[in-house]
Amino acid sequence: MRFTKNTFFIEKNNTIVNFPIKNVDFSEIFQPEQREKQSKAIYDLIANIVHDGEPGSGKGTYRTHILHRGSGKWYEMQDLHVTEILPPMITLSEAYIQVKNIF
Repeated sequence: MRFTKNTFFIEKNNTIVNFPIKNVDFSEIFQPEQREKQSKAIYDLIANIVHDGEPGSGKGTYRTHILHRGSGKWYEMQDLHVTEILPPMITLSEAYIQVKNIF
């Protein structure tokens, strides 16, 4: 979990988790009955959401990394700023939410 709440305040876990962008196999975490129903369990990352700053209301900002499937290029968006980003930079971020697509 990226954020945890205790009695006094909300804490942010700043651990960087290395994750693959392509061909992530989730079949091992499926329940046996789900594995039988699901023919594919290989996913590719298509979006990555990162929280920068301190936890809590109004104390941080969000950046989003989005894959443009037509070109295969990655873009980083924050508010109205859009810049191209190299895929290795995505894996170095403190991901908050990831969106994957099955192929």
